[in-house]
Amino acid sequence: MRLVCLIIALWGAMGAAYAQSASAALGNCLPPREMQEAVASKGVVTPASAVMTARRQVPGADVVRASLCRNSDALVYVIMALQKDGRIVQVMIDGSSGRVRSVK
Repeated sequence: MRLVCLIIALWGAMGAAYAQSASAALGNCLPPREMQEAVASKGVVTPASAVMTARRQVPGADVVRASLCRNSDALVYVIMALQKDGRIVQVMIDGSSGRVRSVK
């Protein structure tokens, strides 16, 4: 039983590390204050809207992280979702339109 718990804990830690590295690989992710300013200026869709769009792309998965990041000259939401089988899925949502850019 301890072995099973240890394996699950390690699996979760690896998933969290992947989620952080994927967001960081895109470049600069905005801190919460700048994210709020971008939403308030109507430049990007709300985080809740982006998360709902991601949930439709990966049904049944739990969203573990949502970041607003600079990608080239645009802002994109990078949303990490944990599927029931333990796989991490990255959904990129265009910040200005709210449309799905990619699902990996």
